[in-house]
Amino acid sequence: MQLKEMELKQYWDSFVKERSLEARHKLMMHYIWLVKYVLQQMNLPVSSILEDSDFINIGILGLHESLERYEVDRGVKFESYAIPRIKGMIQDELRKLDWLSRTARKKVQDYLHASDMLRSEEGREVSQEEIRSRLNVTPEKYNSYLAAAAAAKASMSIAEFQNQNDDEEFDLLEELPDTSQESMLSQIENEERLDFITEYLKNLIQRKRMVMTLYYYENLTFKEIGKALSVSESRVCQIHTQVVKELRDKLYEFDNA
Repeated sequence: MQLKEMELKQYWDSFVKERSLEARHKLMMHYIWLVKYVLQQMNLPVSSILEDSDFINIGILGLHESLERYEVDRGVKFESYAIPRIKGMIQDELRKLDWLSRTARKKVQDYLHASDMLRSEEGREVSQEEIRSRLNVTPEKYNSYLAAAAAAKASMSIAEFQNQNDDEEFDLLEELPDTSQESMLSQIENEERLDFITEYLKNLIQRKRMVMTLYYYENLTFKEIGKALSVSESRVCQIHTQVVKELRDKLYEFDNA
């Protein structure tokens, strides 16, 4: 949605003076093309734990940050200010994967390739057992593939969680990212609550983060997660329940502070 020059100036004035949510939304929609432009100019890796929708969402977060920090009075065009920052945020997320060892990265790539090929051939979602068979590895070794994929995914900033209506029962599954731009912009409008949820999840101890990552991102069952982490299925269920309850309680305190 491209604004006319007069409309654009009015929304900038409203945003600078009042930090209007409506103005922010209109400006985000007007400049959303910058995200696509940056992605087209970057040489992104073909084999990555990040999908196209992840890159778009990261780019939108970079656009949002640029909007918040841009100083109109400095005389620099917003496009010139925002483009390097959007690119920088995407590069930062890619660098977060670099700590993985070469062996772990190879396992992640093999895992992604096998799952993508199977889905393409079968025309449906495939089970973990089917992926393991395609990789032709033992169940024990397959657990190391799952752990590598989970570690890579967990290294990303978990910042794609949606706002929750107060009259709805909290369900973490509903908080997983919607890849549409409108959904992402809606999340940004609730930035204080979003930041709170993000910080809570980022500060979980490693085992808890791994459980949530494997369950919600890798779609593993509690039994499969237990095998990957060498704990019982009931322990995985307990950890999941505990995290969801703690987050629900923390959100209640946050909303009623």
